Amino acid sequence: MNSENRMKKILIVEDNKHLQFTLSTLMEESGYKPYVSGNKKKAITDFNLKKPDLILLDKKLPDGDGMDLIIKFKGVNQKLPIIMLTAYGETKIKDQAISLGANAFITKPFDITELITTIENLLKAYNNN
Repeated sequence: MNSENRMKKILIVEDNKHLQFTLSTLMEESGYKPYVSGNKKKAITDFNLKKPDLILLDKKLPDGDGMDLIIKFKGVNQKLPIIMLTAYGETKIKDQAISLGANAFITKPFDITELITTIENLLKAYNNN
């Protein structure tokens, strides 16, 4: 666990309850403070209230497309790292996410080490305090 990451806030925007629990537990074990939003509406509220240091974002949410949230969040904070974490691994979708401002694109099922390394690297690069 990297001590400089302690208390870095990660907003997990994911509607699957099992994956919410898995990601939340993984973030806690890695020294982060996770917040979970199961839909776009709650994600926007949590984004405004919690001021996350990084966002893990699913593409398909019950109330719409996660791509819209990339635009919204980057419009408020251009430096906020966003990782699109989705089962939709098509190049077209990856290219769209990156062009809208996602900093990384990881497909489900994901490799835990790859996810944690990506998070650490983005937090280091953006050094959000």
